[in-house]
Amino acid sequence: MNRAKVLALVMLLVVALGAVSAVVAQDPVNLIVWSQDGDTNNVVLAEQFEIWAAANMPGATLEIVQKETEVLRNDLLTAGLAGSGLPDLVLGPNDAIGVFVDAGLLLPLDDLFDMSLYPFNLGAAQIGGVTYGVPTNAGNHLMLMVNTSLVPEIPQTFEELLAAAAAVEEANPDIQGFAYNLNEPFWFLPFVHGFGGSTYGEDGSMVLDSQAWIDAYQFVHDLKFVSEAVPQECDYACADSLFKEGSVAMIINGDWAIAEYLNPETSPGLVDSFAVAPWPELPNGSRPQPFTAGKFLSIPATVEGAQLDAAVAFATWLTTDPESVAAYSIGTGRLPAIAAVAVDPETDPILAQSNEALTTGVGMPADPTLRCMWDSVRPSLEGVMSDSMSAEDAAMEAQISAEDCLG
Repeated sequence: MNRAKVLALVMLLVVALGAVSAVVAQDPVNLIVWSQDGDTNNVVLAEQFEIWAAANMPGATLEIVQKETEVLRNDLLTAGLAGSGLPDLVLGPNDAIGVFVDAGLLLPLDDLFDMSLYPFNLGAAQIGGVTYGVPTNAGNHLMLMVNTSLVPEIPQTFEELLAAAAAVEEANPDIQGFAYNLNEPFWFLPFVHGFGGSTYGEDGSMVLDSQAWIDAYQFVHDLKFVSEAVPQECDYACADSLFKEGSVAMIINGDWAIAEYLNPETSPGLVDSFAVAPWPELPNGSRPQPFTAGKFLSIPATVEGAQLDAAVAFATWLTTDPESVAAYSIGTGRLPAIAAVAVDPETDPILAQSNEALTTGVGMPADPTLRCMWDSVRPSLEGVMSDSMSAEDAAMEAQISAEDCLG
C-alpha cells in the first residue's frame, strides 16, 4: 500500500504534538528491535525508521529481528538472566509485559513519554499504574474473516455460519467452509467470554471451572465432532494458508493478518473478495468477545545514554506523528492508538469493520498471573479437541492446574 493511498484513508486532526522528533544525538546509532509483528509489517516499520532517521539522525540504522511470541518471550528472559544481548526496543502484544516487569527487564516509561497522547489502550501495558509500553496501534483482536466470493453474505450467527460453511462444501468439495486455530487458548477465550465467563473472579482468584467455561469447551467440541464444521486438525498455519489460497471460505484471525490478506502477492485470491466482521452470535444470543489490546513498544532496562535517547525519540515519533501513525498503523491494517488519526469508513471499509469487531472485545489484562491461565487451559483444550476429555473434566483440570501454578 503506497503512502498516498494510506494518507487518503485517514482524517488528520489539528493537534499540538510538540517536537517529538528532535535530534537526540550528534552521532548516529544502530537500534535493535525484537519484533513479533510479522515480516510484512516489519517492512513498513523499517520504512518509517528511514524517514525518521533522515530527518533526525542521518546515518542511524534499525536492525529488526523477527521473533514469534513464545520465542521472543523466552529469548528476552534468557538474555535478561545473562545480563547481555537485550535489544533496544521490544515490539509485541501486551500479554508478556507483566512477565518481563516481574523479571526486572523493562524500563518504566511514564517519565520518558507524554502518556496523555495515548487515550485508548494504554492500560493494557500498565502494571500497578506504571506504564511499560507505548501502543503502536489498538486492537490485536480476533474477528471473523470471509472470502466473499464463496460466502457473499456475512453470517450473523453461528447457525448461519454453519449453514454457509455446509453450502460452500456442498458446492465445492475441495473447499473447507470454516477453519480456525483449534487448540490455541487465545482463540478459545472469546467463546468463554461469550458464554459469560472470565478468567478472574471478583476476589481476583482464577475461576476456570465455571459453567461458562464448561459450555465453551462443549461448544468448540461440538463444532468439530458434531457439526464437523472445522478440519480435524488445524493450527494457525493451517487456517492461514488455506484462507490465502482460497481453500477455506471463513476463518477466525487477528487484525495483524489484514495486511497480508490484502496483499496481492501473498493472497492473490482475496484482494477483491475479503471482508471482516465481529464474531457471529452464539446460541445464547451473545457474541464471543475477543481479548483486545494492541501492539506495544517497550524498552529494556539495560538501554541507556544515546541508545535510550534515540529509542525514545523514534518510538515517540512512530506512535504520535499523524503521518507516521497513518503509514505504520493503518498502513498495516491496524487501528490507530491516538486521537489524531481516524479511519474513514467510506475509504477503508475493512478497517471500519475491524473497528466494529474491536468494540465487541474485552481488555486483556497485563497481569503476569494470566500466564497461569494460558498454560492451564491449553492441555484441557487439547484434550477436548482430541475427544479424550469431557468439557466438565477439562474445566476442572484447568482450575486445579491454575491453582497449582499460582501457588
